[in-house]
Amino acid sequence: MEAIGGKLIALYATMGEYDYVAIAEGPSDEVALGYLLALGAQGQVRTTTLKAFPRELFEEIVKRLP
Repeated sequence: MEAIGGKLIALYATMGEYDYVAIAEGPSDEVALGYLLALGAQGQVRTTTLKAFPRELFEEIVKRLP
């Protein structure tokens, strides 16, 4: 992740549908997507992505609602 300018924030082993959950930041959505596609293409893992918004940004978006 660091090689593409990103940062691994946390990695959790989980119970349930997923074995692991990683929280990471990338320099852009496009760069992060490329990284995940390359990782999945190796055939060792399957990924599911979730875009998160910081509370402050979420509040700004909500304020713009009609």
